[in-house]
Amino acid sequence: MKKLFNLLFFIPLFALSQNDTLITRPIYTVLYSQKYKQPIWLEYGIKHKTCSVTRDGLDFHSEKGIITSNDIDYVNNDYDKGHMAPAGDFCGNKQSMYLTFSYLNCSLQDYKLNRGVWKELENVVREWSKTDSLIIRVDVAFSKKPKKTKGGASIPSSFKKTIIFYESKKKLVYVFPNNPPNKKLGEYLLK
Repeated sequence: MKKLFNLLFFIPLFALSQNDTLITRPIYTVLYSQKYKQPIWLEYGIKHKTCSVTRDGLDFHSEKGIITSNDIDYVNNDYDKGHMAPAGDFCGNKQSMYLTFSYLNCSLQDYKLNRGVWKELENVVREWSKTDSLIIRVDVAFSKKPKKTKGGASIPSSFKKTIIFYESKKKLVYVFPNNPPNKKLGEYLLK
């Protein structure tokens, strides 16, 4: 039921481009643009779990048959390999943790954003997941002519994170420009 609600609520009713690939993994669903070498959107559900594995020894990996970004796209620039579905939300077992380190789940994210208010929101969401099941969708936006890395991946212009509280049906939407943050976390919340 939860997965059905998730898919019915979020999948847009428009045709995919020939470069977009809808991919379902056990822990998330992603619409991935092989043209941009970045996700267009990614959604997942979480409920608090006790962590039993760490990210030690894990690094991002490519997916067979899908053109993704890679290590070259993240060298000598201001962008982190930003998890769209955070590794910390899937630390219950090694397989789930491994899936978070796919380039399907990775976006070029300003390092100050990724390590700042984005990380702060991930931690707050983790706290919320202790009292309610959450459905989360991250939309990745691009300008009409996005800048590209040396490896050819397009740099997103912004990220929108929508959080649905499954039990209470409460909805929160945060929008972050893909640059160093200049506001507190609450100021990125759409009213």
